[in-house]
Amino acid sequence: MARGVLIPLALIAATAGGFAGPANAQDTTLSVTGLPSQIAVTPVTQDGVKQPRQLTLSVADSVGGRTPREYVLRLGLGGLKGIVDVDAKPCDVAADQATCRIKVTDPDRVPGVALTLTAASGSKAGDAGVLRVTGEADGQALKAVDATVEVGGANLVVAGTRLPTDLKVGDTAPLPVSFRNVGSASASGVLMAFRFTEGSKPAQRFDNCEYSERSSFEEKRYVLCAFGVDVPPRAEFALPDDAEVEVGTAAFHELVQVSVYPDAPGMREYLRGGHPYERGSGPQLKLREADSSPTGERYGNDSSWMSTYYITNTADLSVTGADISGKVGDEVVADLGLRNDGPAWLGDVQDPTEFASLHVELPDGVSVAGLPKGCSPGRSGEYVCLLGPLDSDARLSFPFKLKLTKPLKEAHGQVRVRQAEWSRYDKNSSNDAAPIEFSTTLTSPSADASAEPTPGTGVTGGDTAGEPSPGATSPSGGAHPSDEPGDGDLASTGAGTATWIAALALLLVGGGVAARALARRRRA
Repeated sequence: MARGVLIPLALIAATAGGFAGPANAQDTTLSVTGLPSQIAVTPVTQDGVKQPRQLTLSVADSVGGRTPREYVLRLGLGGLKGIVDVDAKPCDVAADQATCRIKVTDPDRVPGVALTLTAASGSKAGDAGVLRVTGEADGQALKAVDATVEVGGANLVVAGTRLPTDLKVGDTAPLPVSFRNVGSASASGVLMAFRFTEGSKPAQRFDNCEYSERSSFEEKRYVLCAFGVDVPPRAEFALPDDAEVEVGTAAFHELVQVSVYPDAPGMREYLRGGHPYERGSGPQLKLREADSSPTGERYGNDSSWMSTYYITNTADLSVTGADISGKVGDEVVADLGLRNDGPAWLGDVQDPTEFASLHVELPDGVSVAGLPKGCSPGRSGEYVCLLGPLDSDARLSFPFKLKLTKPLKEAHGQVRVRQAEWSRYDKNSSNDAAPIEFSTTLTSPSADASAEPTPGTGVTGGDTAGEPSPGATSPSGGAHPSDEPGDGDLASTGAGTATWIAALALLLVGGGVAARALARRRRA
């Protein structure tokens, strides 16, 4: 097991960045989401009936995946007067602007702005105006987004049935989706966007489609396909049988979503959302004409279809303990770990709440000086860290800052994972718990100044339940190892950082002898 290295906490803070969770060194780009560049609303009927068009606006980070803490959206309504009526909640409307202030309390559930558009009384097909959205998120100005809102125009809506309920890993299934133009004008070209969760993927790649991989289990894979077809009003098209979803080895609770839009200017950039896409190869994916019903009764007012399916699969959660030594009064770090060895990811795409928890017990003579992010005191003196959904290769780190308060010999605590009802998917319970060993003396333990620090020791976790793979990261949270000292925080120290910190610790403990030994190694 790895041993705890005694390092002044000021040095740890200066080189590791604290205990609040992984620092994101990458610049992020927060932007407005949910506003297509072209929006069609249904004209008022002869009987005066108005059909609403509903959208949800929000703010997201398309690069780093960071969740904003708060954001403000301002909707410029002046260009829509007499054309479209706008209802925006929760927003304050004054003159020609709606101001929407949103606070985010749960990073897994970012509230949005509910936008309802209806054709204004007296408007006619072909009338159009521009809706401009500006704002800020976490003090950062957002790029202005414009949408052309037209009364009438092409309006594509989808319909479909559920995916089969008896799918297994390795199976494929056609996507049972069709769409209809319920607008008053033809759509010259169609774009279809496909979203797949962690354990799902497109069964094959096509030449007229683009493909993107993401880090989130909810949005693991995106596909954007373009079709050069003309869709007149009341016409219907359907996906062919070779547009299939494939069930991957990581499948668990899965969701597939298909959205359809007219291929209008700016729409492709909107759908890409700033993410990189790669052009596919292979045959063309071709739409097939469907039998059009006079009324289109099976179609609603949605431009997206989605279906969930559930797979019988297993996952193996494993925890990592630590081996801590020091003298009474020292403050040390026990870096406890948890990983998912798969094959399945764990969680629910429709309920991304905590489904498991990490429990830490400490012996008498050890107190907690600092808790990792997401952890808090529990009952009976233990500490509890709540766990959200875990990717199939998740690697999480929990650095506990501890103070040694009395002499201890071969004392131990424990770290274990509890999964409640999810435990039936984890067939291996032997690695659900690991010890945290303590050895405390009244004086500092001796240090061999000539010994080379061992990679992986120090503040990183032990190996009682297996060592996480070097460089592995978890999109859903946890440690992000770094090779450079001081890059990130304590939770993100990898073997290179641990070696560097351990060498500094030897300098502090061994004094000049260690310094000379280190100098000899550098000259060598």
